[in-house]
Amino acid sequence: MGLYSWPVKYVARKVFGDVEIGNSGEDPFFEEVEFEKKSFWSGSSRIVRKKRDKSIPTFIPEADRRVLKKVRKRAYRLDLAFHLCGVRFGWLGIIGILPVIGDFLVLYLSLMVYREALKVTGGLPTVVTTQMLSNIAIDFGLGLIPIVGDIIGVCYKANSRNVLILEKHLKHRYNKVQVPRAK
Repeated sequence: MGLYSWPVKYVARKVFGDVEIGNSGEDPFFEEVEFEKKSFWSGSSRIVRKKRDKSIPTFIPEADRRVLKKVRKRAYRLDLAFHLCGVRFGWLGIIGILPVIGDFLVLYLSLMVYREALKVTGGLPTVVTTQMLSNIAIDFGLGLIPIVGDIIGVCYKANSRNVLILEKHLKHRYNKVQVPRAK
């Protein structure tokens, strides 16, 4: 953990609790897989962990899979594209540094991700829409606070949270409609 990242992570933990986007089980973009790697020379094996792109479940229809994939890609660029001193941040963290104008640009880009999520077949229910818009509103409100708000906004990652909400909604919606197994 870098010298500069400790204060940021400490403040984020105090403000938002122990929920961190990017840790195991909560990462909307990557999943960790284990596999056995055998040595060429000795023949011994060991278990290796690697990250790979998170797969979209096959029971989700193709149109919704495309929407989810596009939302994931945009959210990743906006929230987690760069890595500095142990902190992941994206274009929103850079744009948010600009006073007032940057905050409105961040709001606009986040609303574009939300608008893309609305293209899901059948639309989104009110509960999901409210959760997503409240994440964007919290991020915008925090971003208006000079300097500290920008740091907290980088840690909050509203678009990544919205991707998790959308993915959970799609899994819940289509997992019920599975084909019964033949006996």
